[in-house]
Amino acid sequence: MTRVFSTTRHGIPLLALAMLGFAGWSVASKYRPRVVTSPPIAAPTSPYGDDVAGSGIIEPASEVIALATERGGVVTRIAVVAGDLVKAGQPLFSIDDRNYRATVARDEATVASATASVAVIDQSLILQDDAIEQARANLEGAEAERNRAALDFTRYAHLVQDSWATRQRFETAKADTEKANAGVAAAKAALASAQQQHHVLLAQRKDAVAKLDQAIAALEGARADLDKTITKAPIDGAVLKVNVRLGEYAVAGVLSTPLMTMGSIEPLHIRVDVDEADAWRVRSDSPAIARLRGNPAIAVALSFVRFDRPLRTLCTT
Repeated sequence: MTRVFSTTRHGIPLLALAMLGFAGWSVASKYRPRVVTSPPIAAPTSPYGDDVAGSGIIEPASEVIALATERGGVVTRIAVVAGDLVKAGQPLFSIDDRNYRATVARDEATVASATASVAVIDQSLILQDDAIEQARANLEGAEAERNRAALDFTRYAHLVQDSWATRQRFETAKADTEKANAGVAAAKAALASAQQQHHVLLAQRKDAVAKLDQAIAALEGARADLDKTITKAPIDGAVLKVNVRLGEYAVAGVLSTPLMTMGSIEPLHIRVDVDEADAWRVRSDSPAIARLRGNPAIAVALSFVRFDRPLRTLCTT
């Protein structure tokens, strides 16, 4: 009986055997013995027999200070760049202050006007004091004239009884006495009026001084608002990051992204996160060392500063 080659019965198994052989050859041809090499960076080693490890970040001794402006506005000046060392009170950036300057100028004019009003009243008080002294002198003169007229009247009253003086002269002396009495009354009224005017001026001065104090307070407030358009360094330190640009609108208050950050970098602190399982092993009097991630050859000895909560060890270089 003659066997006929069948593609279905014989071809498929043969093709599978051929593919299996090719796969084995392909894998065998690509196999290479594994060569053990040294790591590019040696793993850090601890110089202590018993240690606690943790990852940390370097930060300023003052921690990072997020700066903001108390008055919102368009930024017109930026005086520093990242990395600059600054002193406390040094201007960092400022916003448009034209409206604030106009308010200060207006309040300065108000203070000048109120000051002039007080000065005018002071001059009026000086003149009024002189008027009171003049009125008092006039009263003294009128009283002296009344005394003289009273003496003449008494003398001529006796003389006319004995016919040593005429009736007309006696009546003249009497008229002079009445006139002198009227002069005294007028002088007293003038003195009282001058004194009353002095009291009025004192009340006006008190009101003017109150308005001056109010104007000065408003001016101080305006100057404080003007000063707040300039954001200044709160401490000596370094500018860490500048996130504000000229022409941008700076929003007042606390922002999620601070306009500028700074801090004291003398010395630097390292904040280390310690696993809670090792927290009980951390002691403040133990020595410590920090190694730079990626290059453990760079190392620096640390001294303990304080514990934070949750437990984080803060050290200084």
